[in-house]
Amino acid sequence: MGLRMDNNKFCFDGVVYEDTIKELRDFLQEKVPENLEFDFVECEDIHMAVIQMILAYKKLYSCKFTFNEKVKIYQTVLEGFDTSENYCS
Repeated sequence: MGLRMDNNKFCFDGVVYEDTIKELRDFLQEKVPENLEFDFVECEDIHMAVIQMILAYKKLYSCKFTFNEKVKIYQTVLEGFDTSENYCS
């Protein structure tokens, strides 16, 4: 359970805990600026720190999201993040 990474695709399974953040960060740094795919179809819940890391990547680079048919809170956050807002530059 957690996170599986293959080439430019991330698959999140079950509950994704905060301890995934370092592995995800390191992998994202290797992939910059490639297009990435994040698959949340099997994800039940995800820690906010992991969401923030994904949003930081989304802010700078292109990425695609795949979700389950049942909308979860993290999906609303990821889809609702407006990359045109720039408060950190």
